Amino acid sequence: MSSSFSNIGTSTKRVDARGKTTGETRFLTDLQVDNMLHAAPVYSKVPYGHLLGIDISKAEKDPQFVGFFSAVDIPGENQVGVILEDQPLLANDIVRFVGDSVGIMVAQSDEAAQRLAELVEVNIEPFKPVFTIDASRDATENFIHDSNLACKHQVNRGDIETAFLSADHIIEARFETPFQEHYYLEPQGCIARTTSEGGIYVIGSIQCPFYVQKAISKALDIPFSKIKVEQAPTGGAFGGKEDIPSEVCTRAALATLLLKQPVKMVYNRMVDVQLTSKRHPFQMHYKVGVSKAGKLLAAEVQLEENAGAYATLSSVVSYRSAMQAMGPYVIDNIAVESHSYYTNSPPTGAFRGFGSPQAAFGHERMMDVIAAELKMNPVELRFKNVVKVDTKTLTGHHLTSSVGAEETLRTAAEASGWQNQTPSNDPRWKTGYGVSLIHYGNCLGAAGWFMDGSGVKIKLHRDGSISVAFGLVEMGQGALTVVAQMTAEALGVEPSRITVLPTDTEQVPDSGPAVASRNVVMTGNAIRDAANKMLRILKEAAAELMQCDLNEIKLENGTVTNIRNSETLTFSDLTNYLYLSNRPMDVLGWWHVPELEYDAENGVGEAYFTYSYATHVAKVSIDNLTGQVKVDKIWASHDIGKAINPAGLEAQIEGGTAQGIGWALTENFKMNAGMVLSDNLTTYLLPTAMDVGEIESILVEDPEPEGPWGAKGIGEPAIIPTAAAIANAISHAVGKSVDHIPVTPEEVLELLDE
Repeated sequence: MSSSFSNIGTSTKRVDARGKTTGETRFLTDLQVDNMLHAAPVYSKVPYGHLLGIDISKAEKDPQFVGFFSAVDIPGENQVGVILEDQPLLANDIVRFVGDSVGIMVAQSDEAAQRLAELVEVNIEPFKPVFTIDASRDATENFIHDSNLACKHQVNRGDIETAFLSADHIIEARFETPFQEHYYLEPQGCIARTTSEGGIYVIGSIQCPFYVQKAISKALDIPFSKIKVEQAPTGGAFGGKEDIPSEVCTRAALATLLLKQPVKMVYNRMVDVQLTSKRHPFQMHYKVGVSKAGKLLAAEVQLEENAGAYATLSSVVSYRSAMQAMGPYVIDNIAVESHSYYTNSPPTGAFRGFGSPQAAFGHERMMDVIAAELKMNPVELRFKNVVKVDTKTLTGHHLTSSVGAEETLRTAAEASGWQNQTPSNDPRWKTGYGVSLIHYGNCLGAAGWFMDGSGVKIKLHRDGSISVAFGLVEMGQGALTVVAQMTAEALGVEPSRITVLPTDTEQVPDSGPAVASRNVVMTGNAIRDAANKMLRILKEAAAELMQCDLNEIKLENGTVTNIRNSETLTFSDLTNYLYLSNRPMDVLGWWHVPELEYDAENGVGEAYFTYSYATHVAKVSIDNLTGQVKVDKIWASHDIGKAINPAGLEAQIEGGTAQGIGWALTENFKMNAGMVLSDNLTTYLLPTAMDVGEIESILVEDPEPEGPWGAKGIGEPAIIPTAAAIANAISHAVGKSVDHIPVTPEEVLELLDE
């Protein structure tokens, strides 16, 4: 129910701002438990081989040694694969990457656990490792699993052969994108302890508590009902705390189950970088047929991904990249093949965008290559082909509402002065402009539809305060604030009444993973469902108390009014009456994505229920002397459906854009024989405030009928267009085509010298 003042669309100070700026918020490393022990992983230093034995004799002699546990100590199933069951919790036969855990060392202190873990001798017979997509795909023996293919997806629509024959131009190009390290500020960590009921309680820096609950149940053979998983305040995630905490928390839970003492495990930075998942490297081949006028007629796209040692979330990344392989353009004839291949590298999993940034780099560089071939303005080419209402996506999804792609392109081009670009007057510097237009499928899509539901619990208290528990999480993106805003709006009360509780598995039903920009859409709709149930209870009580009809009750601004005679009472008076009259004080809300019509075999139909759209325009300056690329400004226009908290949206856009700048220019992830070399901030260069440049956020509101108050997701669209826009701008500046990232100064100088 709407209030006369609106909580929706109002820039609101974050409810967690004070604690996080003053240091009052207690993160996982701040937490202590009585009699707590400490654990550290023991892992393979060999990328691929047969595990012959583990010798802990040196560690056992240390007085701080408590215990060591390996695969033989697991009481349940030695399996922690997220989607495919291809990953043991602790390797017991074959190790597949440098970082594959073979055991867990427990000691009296964190320092001792890490030190003693290094004393363990892991005896491995090495096999010949495979590190590249090409080597994995072409292998005929020595497969990493049953085969080297982790998963595949495809889109087959129309008649590409006939369409290519009718094309005036057929243009081909290849592109590559690299690993990217999440580099969340807070590394992986958790505390596990046993409960009086013989169960397990875990608190951790995690993104998906229900994943962790499932993993612990499987490995320790304990029912879900005896496992409580709570999310601690989490210092960043970006997808890196979706799959990995299932490993970390389950190993700590194994140790606490066997020792009957609390166990804390926190990775140090170098261990975190070596053991955890990355963004999938892609190599992409595009073949596109176009008319003289620039109409896209046919596309044949091959996407190949490096899955690393285990599949983790590769099938989701493969699916999403295939569904978005040619961008938000009308193209009736298309064939896409997306294949993920195992290698002996650290696993690649969820990372902000789930394959969309890689696909966007491919299709948006390709659009500029086409524009150059046709001698056409890149923005004009996009306008000619962009999806609109009553057109279809590349998968054949007929779009009927909330299609703001064209508006984001128009507003970004106008704001950047695209038609009046100003070159540098300094002969040492070259100026370049680049544009990138993307769409992003909200929530889990057709491939994950069965688990694309989410819940909340709203509880009224006698004094008129309200607590809300939700099944997704706050991991730095501002979810607590938006949940409070949406709850206040739905109930017609002031946001100051709302307390948002930490997420845990006992408060709400399994709400799936906090990924895929699901939070506002899923939680907001679940809040509306719960609020409708609660408003019925409140109005019935108010009608009884005020002796009027139900439809004469109005809740607004925390005041209850009988509109027939203007009699009022406070919301607190009403909740107290609710309590005294023994009425229900809490309700569950639930929302599930509408059913999708989708042909999985051909990849055709409604791949997602709705899409967010965005255009980024980048202006760069290039130093002819050093090859340095300076990002002067990025204009970032996003169709977000409806802005719930504009300040929070702008923060997400700025953060995602900064992360995209790093991926495009500075984050040069290096490995040698499976060992990560760029494992700290002296070797893995995140962009600083001096590297980011100005970011101008433009909010386009084209409401989504199925979204709460019309809202759509923003967390991942924020990063997706950035790298392609920068690469297009560099290509424009130097007059040569950039086909991969990161674009280093040395490579810029090579392009200038050609």
